[in-house]
Amino acid sequence: MRKYRKYRNEIKEFARVRMEQTPNNTQIARDIKNKFSINEDVENLRWTVVKWRKSWKIKAKKLPIKRLFFDIETSYIQYRRWKFGGDKYVNPDMIIRDSEIICISYKWQHDDKVHTLDWRMGEKKMLKAFVKIMAEADEIIGHNGDRFDLKELRTRCIYHGVLMYPTYRTLDTLRKSRQYFNFSSNRLNYIGRFLNIGEKIDTGGIQLWIDVVENKSVKALENMIKYCERDVILLEDAYFVLSPFITHNNNFAVLTGGEKWECPECASSNVEMYRYYTTRLGVVRREMKCNSCKKQYKVSNKTYMDMLTSVVNRD
Repeated sequence: MRKYRKYRNEIKEFARVRMEQTPNNTQIARDIKNKFSINEDVENLRWTVVKWRKSWKIKAKKLPIKRLFFDIETSYIQYRRWKFGGDKYVNPDMIIRDSEIICISYKWQHDDKVHTLDWRMGEKKMLKAFVKIMAEADEIIGHNGDRFDLKELRTRCIYHGVLMYPTYRTLDTLRKSRQYFNFSSNRLNYIGRFLNIGEKIDTGGIQLWIDVVENKSVKALENMIKYCERDVILLEDAYFVLSPFITHNNNFAVLTGGEKWECPECASSNVEMYRYYTTRLGVVRREMKCNSCKKQYKVSNKTYMDMLTSVVNRD
């Protein structure tokens, strides 16, 4: 049975405020650990935050946006070769079976449950269902999602004749990791371990895929689904930790009918300027900070003046 430590009221009050601002308990646990220098494992702190949230019945304010986190697992390509090694090129005529989508796991930002579609329902039916889900999303988050997952989905969709949009509003955490950080590895598992927010489930290697694809093992498929669902949870946790440090591809304040000076990440108006600078041409830029989600972002001087006017008129 998990034991919970007693924490002083200052920490609990900080947790209360953060719970109203974000649904991600892992992010709150890391904030508590870093702010109060607590010698406690993040995972144990997360369970404490979960306990408090349930006890206090606090739910984060839902944003007027739908953010989708997802991951897929695919089968390997099967082909014939005359010998090992040498030229890595494989004649397409040697391909026995192309890669297929085994399962798709996904969750919405404010939902606790991770959902999974798998090829037992038929790959075409699975793709049709997920394409409809993607169409509902304002933003889709994946790790290497732009270069791998979405391309794999689109390849199988065109094979089955399932219509899929050519572009989606996306944010690829792998791209952001490479752009803004110098992690020793940009693999999701390493990032999760580095940030102390958890790791992937150990699959045991290629044998799991062999059992699913060739041996048709139901138990192996269920284990793969657990693996994929865990990846989605880890992806969401990693995203929330990375979020204040990166630029975002979409401005949700404007997208939801708000103002340009409001937070582009959570659309909050609880923002403030923390510094400004000028470009070489003398153009003033304002750097802003969101007090709700901790996002930092830039706006033009005109946009900042519009914010001041709005505040004056409101008061």
